[in-house]
Amino acid sequence: MQSSIKSLEEYQQERMKFTNSWTFMMTALGFAAGFGSVWRFPYLVFKNGGGTFLIPYFLLVIIIAIPLFFLEVGLGQTKGMGFAHLIATEKPKLAGFGFVGIIIASYISTYYNLIMAYSLRFLWDSFKYPLPWLESIIDDEQPFSKKHFYEQILQISDSITNINEIIWSLLIAYMVSLTIVYMIIKEGVQTSGKIAIVTATSPYILLIILLVRGLMLEGSSEGIYYLLKPDFIQLLNPSVWVDAANQVIFQMNVGLAILCLYGSYRNKDDNLPNFSYAIPIITTLCGMLAALVVFSYIGHISVKFDIPIHQLPLSGPDLAFVLYPAILAQMPIPNLWCIIFFLILLLLGIDTQFGFVDLIAGTIEDACLGEVYLFQFKLTIQQVRLGICILLGILGSIYCTDIGFYLLEFVDLYGTTISFMGGLLFEVFYFGNQQRFHLFKKDLELNNIKIPKFIEFSITKLCHITIVVLLIISIIQQIKGSLNYDSFFVVVGWFISLLPFLSALIIYLQKKNDKEEKNLDVELNLLDKN
Repeated sequence: MQSSIKSLEEYQQERMKFTNSWTFMMTALGFAAGFGSVWRFPYLVFKNGGGTFLIPYFLLVIIIAIPLFFLEVGLGQTKGMGFAHLIATEKPKLAGFGFVGIIIASYISTYYNLIMAYSLRFLWDSFKYPLPWLESIIDDEQPFSKKHFYEQILQISDSITNINEIIWSLLIAYMVSLTIVYMIIKEGVQTSGKIAIVTATSPYILLIILLVRGLMLEGSSEGIYYLLKPDFIQLLNPSVWVDAANQVIFQMNVGLAILCLYGSYRNKDDNLPNFSYAIPIITTLCGMLAALVVFSYIGHISVKFDIPIHQLPLSGPDLAFVLYPAILAQMPIPNLWCIIFFLILLLLGIDTQFGFVDLIAGTIEDACLGEVYLFQFKLTIQQVRLGICILLGILGSIYCTDIGFYLLEFVDLYGTTISFMGGLLFEVFYFGNQQRFHLFKKDLELNNIKIPKFIEFSITKLCHITIVVLLIISIIQQIKGSLNYDSFFVVVGWFISLLPFLSALIIYLQKKNDKEEKNLDVELNLLDKN
């Protein structure tokens, strides 16, 4: 790609913007309130002993999510550029660290679209009468059945090493999902931000309806009690803290560079503190609302079938694609409810996925100052986004095989935890040092924005200690998780984890050598003159 003839100032003046602060808020909420809120959060609560998980979760929302949300949006808002371009401009040697979050987002975006494909497949099946999974529930005489999801939709193999066939229905759903994402994101945030007003609010309406229904069921109070009652002994389990930290980072999207990009689409004097509190808190409430729905039904199942809640055989995506369908199948007019639910689940996924695509596209556009050339041909923003969607389609096709679900779990294990923590560690140590933070504070004050005292304390001190501890625990947990894989997959997995930092190190060494060569050339020129 060739460089742009525009100056940075010219590019920033014509750069796309959100139409208003509420469009930004809806876009940020839509990106955050995705699958991470509706099924990942309730599952982690279930996995980690109910109320026990909520203690580190809420603590880390305060310590990490709110301060880093303020920092990342504030950086984009004051500088008018994305995270990668910002680091490359300020410290060229450290430019590679600006791409850490973008590489992680690229990992997630490949399998995130797969979850959208699952939703689309269930949406298609929701038009069938009777519902396919209802037949399995009746045949097994159980509160829910995993057969439809694992045997009919996933057609899952017996191990990650045993690949047999492409699941064509999933591949078609995957490509349709990507096409929908492209149609929404092709014009940038000016269009997607307006659509987010609908997609970001609709889940709350459905969840409230499901909660009202769930609370009417016998035993629902048992589930709510399990959700809210903590087991303080479990707080000594490091995995609870790592899961809570991953959920906070994943759900609030700090460390992914997307918030910095969204901030760069705002006006420099837009209100920052209020949104930095409101968006993380509302996102948290969405997760809690989903958890209340799930646990009200889990309590009902526990009482009706006399199965202790902690012994219910649920894991990972089972909440979204096993439990929720079972719940909806037993409501009046089940097909209608299933259609509405999976349509909204698809919208949730689209909200987040077009955020990932926009992050990658926005980073490319920033690097080229809005003029992206490929083989001397200037690309439009639509073509840049189309190219990214095509690339995601090619890379993601491997997920649409009978080992796709195993690959999702594999990439989720190795592509997020340590990479997330390492990227955040760089962010807080770079921007949280006294000199650099003072410059950030000064930039905000020029636009009449003040930093709340707690946020300043957290960014400059508290986050450092917290993230270092969490990184150490994450490394230990990932080493334990590696025991479930053969040596080949362990090597590949750790390469995926370390790739963002290996890339940053290579760029650092390259820039350092370039500088040394330049200094040497200057010295030689001086000697020649003498």
